[in-house]
Amino acid sequence: MSDSGPRDRLRGITFAKQFPNAAEPLRGLFVAEQVAATAAHVEWNVIAPAPWAPRWLATALRKPYVRGDEARDGVPVHHPTYPVLPRRLLYGTVASAMAAAARPAFEDVVTRLRPHFVHAHALYPSAAAARRLAAEHALPLVVTVHGSDLYTNLAHGGARRELSAAIAAAAHIVCVSRGLERDLRSLESVDDSRITVVPDTYDEALFSFVDRPAHSGPPRLIATGRLVDVKDHAILIDAVATLKADGVDVSLVIVGDGPLRAALTSRAMDAGVADVVRFAGGLSQSDLQRELAAADLFVLPSKREGFGVAVVEALATGLPAVVTRSGGPEDVVREEDGITVAPRDRAALAAGVRAALDRTDSFDRVRIARDARDRFGRRSVGDRLVDIYREVAAHAPTRS
Repeated sequence: MSDSGPRDRLRGITFAKQFPNAAEPLRGLFVAEQVAATAAHVEWNVIAPAPWAPRWLATALRKPYVRGDEARDGVPVHHPTYPVLPRRLLYGTVASAMAAAARPAFEDVVTRLRPHFVHAHALYPSAAAARRLAAEHALPLVVTVHGSDLYTNLAHGGARRELSAAIAAAAHIVCVSRGLERDLRSLESVDDSRITVVPDTYDEALFSFVDRPAHSGPPRLIATGRLVDVKDHAILIDAVATLKADGVDVSLVIVGDGPLRAALTSRAMDAGVADVVRFAGGLSQSDLQRELAAADLFVLPSKREGFGVAVVEALATGLPAVVTRSGGPEDVVREEDGITVAPRDRAALAAGVRAALDRTDSFDRVRIARDARDRFGRRSVGDRLVDIYREVAAHAPTRS
């Protein structure tokens, strides 16, 4: 008996360390959105490995405790747990440990689902682990490179070798931005037939056009993202201080949490802008939508960004944006959507915000939202991914 071909509804395994779970509902939403965008054409099972820790230790360290299987929008999600050491000790061995831990769940899904392909998200450790499992069952592997999975693993020798092996084994590679594709090609030899740029998608039902009435008070800026160095919220706080010194009144809300929150709070105080900078912390998607609806301008100050789903979500509500040319955002924000500026440049960021505020009335917010949906909505992105899946499945060897 042989598998049915790709002319039937496709069957696939999504393999991703980053995926929402009961303890972390916002984790890897960009992967969950791709599953949702393609679910009409693909019967999915998701394998989302999670680091192992006893419940008492996870509680003591205030870490999420993930165990067992669940479902998301009717899609089975499996959470095999794998051992991992703190501070990236023996980091080059994580992929093999993840593969070993996930093997029983993977084999069970293969037996029940008889998938046509595996789609792994992030080069290391997810794609490196999925490479081993897919090869054991002669399944073609699709790999999506999201950004940090490339850049942060280049400095680790073991991870770097695993990264190269995953790229070599992939039947197709998806990069979420042109900048990421360019950087990947500069490191690895990838022929044109095996690589495609397909952006991330977003929740269109939640992030849609908002008609913002005029309000009193200074213009409201909003930035979203984890409070870590690469997101560079520090330079945004400095830019707000520059604007204040130049007589431009603005307020800023920063949505997100992370290890730099205390340092950024102190920086706002030292810069004399603590009264106009609010740290909202981590928010649910619906609370984030309300913050976006109350804002006048979105700002993304990142030093490096593989794509920028946060920018797309803001544009989808009709919010113009000022973003840094940090890799992915320049694919997203066009002249009619906002302004792009150099990263790591306080003066340039302040000038970009000021220029965007000066031309507030010229932005067609309805068109910004409509174009975001047309370019990055589930149907647009999902159709492109399904085309890749069909091509990969059509050229895969028939399995008995």
